[in-house]
Amino acid sequence: MTMALKEFSNYIDPENEKMILLLIDNAGWHNSNELKIPENIKIFPIPPYSPELQPVESSWPLLKESVANSYFDDLGKLENVVVKRCKWILENPEILKGAVGFNWIQEIECGRD
Repeated sequence: MTMALKEFSNYIDPENEKMILLLIDNAGWHNSNELKIPENIKIFPIPPYSPELQPVESSWPLLKESVANSYFDDLGKLENVVVKRCKWILENPEILKGAVGFNWIQEIECGRD
C-alpha cells in the first residue's frame, strides 16, 4: 500500500503542488501502522457498508463473471483470462459506468490538469 500511494501521488501530482484527499475503506492494509503516506495525500476512511462512496466495489462482479465456475490449473491461465476481461472492460466504458455510476460520481469532471 505504501508503494501504491507513492506511485499514485507521483502520477496525480508529479510536481508535488496539490493536496490529494483519498477515500479508503477499512481494509487492514489501509490502516497499517507501518503505512507511509506521502505528504501531499490525506487519508479519509469511509464508513463501512457504503458502496456509493467506494464505487469500485460495484465493479467486481464484472471481473468475477469471467472466472466464475472455472478451474485454472496454473496462475498464468487465470491471469490471461483476467487481463483479457480487464481489457474488455476498458473497451466498454458504458458497462463500467452502469455498474459504478452513482449520481454524484457521474457529475465529476475527470482528467488531469
